[in-house]
Amino acid sequence: MHSTNQHSRRDFLIKTAIAATAFTITPRFVLGDGDIPAGPLLDWSLWKKFRGEVTHPALTIKKADITRARLNIQKYTWAKNYAENIDRNARLYLHLINPESLNNLIEETTPGDPLWTPCPACRKKGKPVHPHGLWRWEIDRPNELECTICETVFPNAEHPEDIVLETTWKKPQKITFYGGDTFEIFGFKKGRPSFTANIRSRKVQWCANYSRMLAEAYCITGNSEYASAAQKILLRFADCYPNWLVHVGYGEYADMDPRIAAQNIKKLPQPELTPPPNIPDKMLWTGFWTAGRATGVGLEADFIRKVVEAYDLTCDARDKKGVPVYSEADRVKIEHDLLLESTILLVNDKQINNKAVSNRTAVALVGMCVGHPEMVRFGLEGFNLTVNNWFLNDGTTSESAFYGLMTLGGIWDLGQACRNYSDPSGYLDKDGKRIDGLDLYKDKAYDQIWQAFFNGLQGDLNYPPYADSFLNVTLDDSYVELMVANYPERKEYLALLKILCGSNLSKPAGPVPPTYYIKNQEKLEFTSLVLPYDLAKPNSSSSFSLYYRSPGLELAQSPAFRLPDWCPAELRIGHMRTGADGRESLLTQSASHWGVHHEWDSLNLYYWKNGSEILSDLGYLWDHPLKYQTTMRTLAHNTVIINEKNQRSTERGGTVHLFKTSKHVKVMEASSDAYAETSLYKRTSAIIDHGNGKNYVVDFFRVSGGEIQDFVFHTDDTEHYFANNQFQPDADARLYDLKQIKTHKSSNVWTVTWTTGKDMRCKAWSVPQEGEAAFIGDGWGQRDWKNSDIGRTIPYIVRRCKGNGVKTFISVFEGYQSPDSFVKNVAVNNGILIIDTAAGRDYIMSNPDRGILRVPIGSNIHQVSGQFVCVSVLKEEIAWEESFV
Repeated sequence: MHSTNQHSRRDFLIKTAIAATAFTITPRFVLGDGDIPAGPLLDWSLWKKFRGEVTHPALTIKKADITRARLNIQKYTWAKNYAENIDRNARLYLHLINPESLNNLIEETTPGDPLWTPCPACRKKGKPVHPHGLWRWEIDRPNELECTICETVFPNAEHPEDIVLETTWKKPQKITFYGGDTFEIFGFKKGRPSFTANIRSRKVQWCANYSRMLAEAYCITGNSEYASAAQKILLRFADCYPNWLVHVGYGEYADMDPRIAAQNIKKLPQPELTPPPNIPDKMLWTGFWTAGRATGVGLEADFIRKVVEAYDLTCDARDKKGVPVYSEADRVKIEHDLLLESTILLVNDKQINNKAVSNRTAVALVGMCVGHPEMVRFGLEGFNLTVNNWFLNDGTTSESAFYGLMTLGGIWDLGQACRNYSDPSGYLDKDGKRIDGLDLYKDKAYDQIWQAFFNGLQGDLNYPPYADSFLNVTLDDSYVELMVANYPERKEYLALLKILCGSNLSKPAGPVPPTYYIKNQEKLEFTSLVLPYDLAKPNSSSSFSLYYRSPGLELAQSPAFRLPDWCPAELRIGHMRTGADGRESLLTQSASHWGVHHEWDSLNLYYWKNGSEILSDLGYLWDHPLKYQTTMRTLAHNTVIINEKNQRSTERGGTVHLFKTSKHVKVMEASSDAYAETSLYKRTSAIIDHGNGKNYVVDFFRVSGGEIQDFVFHTDDTEHYFANNQFQPDADARLYDLKQIKTHKSSNVWTVTWTTGKDMRCKAWSVPQEGEAAFIGDGWGQRDWKNSDIGRTIPYIVRRCKGNGVKTFISVFEGYQSPDSFVKNVAVNNGILIIDTAAGRDYIMSNPDRGILRVPIGSNIHQVSGQFVCVSVLKEEIAWEESFV
């Protein structure tokens, strides 16, 4: 009892001292010859007033969630295993939580960033050099960085960092750079890597990740040893973070008060530090887009969101004797010198983009955690602008599936933290209003976003790789856990979760646990490499199942899982499917407008079936230096090229004229303004489905304008052959940058056959028009930004017409896994497509102006009018017919 009273007395004295000193906030500061007002978000007096009213934990994991987690641990093997893994992983590195080790892991010198570090050893050895480098870092060798391509370890005597920049603000620092020949790092012409700055940033990331894991381990086990370790990490961050400079990943540092730098990032009052031969210009290259203090990629939130949750989950912890793990002085120091300090840069960035929204969320989380309701409003403003303006009105992403998920990753935890959020008692904002019982999941726009991510999946539960989206991007199952927990009325979400986690929900969503790997009590690997894929996943190290899945959920009824045919009105990308559950195949046609993270791909066709791409999209090469010449260009897509040029990126609009679906036919017709030279640029595509995997695609592409019209399609496999050897080598042919060109010219329907995936056979029927010539050549096929498939080529098929008038490219595509194709023959008679199949004969008419399809049935003529009409005939009887207008 005496010891406890003594501890309380000490805390009381500390509180009294802090009240007189540390809480004194200066609302104005000197900048050059004038004073600049700090603004309400840089005035932390609300923190002083309301910090004592915060009930912890207050963020994404609340007391009710911890109670739910413990019930799950008692009831389910998967939850017990997760808890045991977290316990083991947290214990694994406790030996590093000592002053000497922490001083090495969290240095006083400002960190750089894990990116923007090209490898000079690769360049010297003639290997491909990525502007970001491809690096391996491990906690067991914390002061080394190894290139995964050439295996050179840095720091390296052959590539010394002999250029030194010395800072003068506050505590002087020395920041070193590689002194050899410079690199062009995107638009930064004379870039210099700093391997030591890269290493510092990785160590900081590791500590932030580990603090978050320690906090979770404390919540699950109640072991205060974990809370104490997290406290020590956070205190070390609080010692160093106030001295870290605002900087960008390109290696430019603002040697001044971060408040001044943040408010004037593009117009600094004094020259920035930049490695020679660059000349200071009083601005940080790319501004907020790549700015940070613990990082340099424009996503300071990635660091902040981890440390604020680590603090939120442990700040009320007590040891076995009931003594608080954090003294009041500790709490004030961490809140002031780490959490509030970390918002200085972010509150000055008023933009809304796929990075800024995450930073706004981080500010809101800090505000909730320390009792600053104005910071919460800053985050909520960003949330509202994101869901109502950045996302389209139909809930789809304005950029691509990957960047949409990245942006969702920037706001999901604000949604979770705001479950029943209320302002501190007695608080009113400038309009005399307050927030009580907030629930962001009731926001209609936010609801639509979750629904759109569900609707956009293809059958393998990945997203089609259109625009700037990687191959195999998926809706992380942790997100699905959130959907089920917060939209219980949407039973289709539960159906999806049961697909992902078993019909009896016998496993949790997400990795167990992420970035830490333990097997048989032995450490296998723990790294903190930054990959772009990680940005599309929930930014958390917890299993959402543990905290948000209600015990007994596996007993709840859900409908059979099914993906819908779908063409969102704003996105204008049609999704046409086959199979009883919509998972057998997917045909997409894109009429989307031009925008950020789009490609020159208007009216692109993508066709996937049973795990294989029949008509492929190369996807996204991220920051690869050749992405503009390769995966972005029009040639890399299945569309029409005019005059051998890329489509335009201004005034490129798309219009959907028809999107209709039925049991047997799914059709979309759209036009585009992709080329100024064309008066007509329109595509009509459809899946014709006879059931049980027996389906095919018909395609009509009409174009008028330009001197050269090239219809292009490509596969994703080099194993192809041509019926009757119709294509012959042509050494004189010159077509784009294609190699090994073969040519063919015929007035008859011709075919190309190839294989893809494990067992998918594919066939394309091309219906030539007058004067049409055909070519096939090997072109760019690389899809991995890390160059694992560098030099890979795929076949490009080009059908070329020239001159004036309307050109109509008619094609049929089929994927089949049986020995024989379902389609037996393709012919055209007066513009009517006649397709003989194993099930009879199909007559197909596409007429944008509406017409009449006349089908001979015995001695009679059956007439059907419409814009797109399909009649299937079997043994001189109509098996079925569909007509759309």
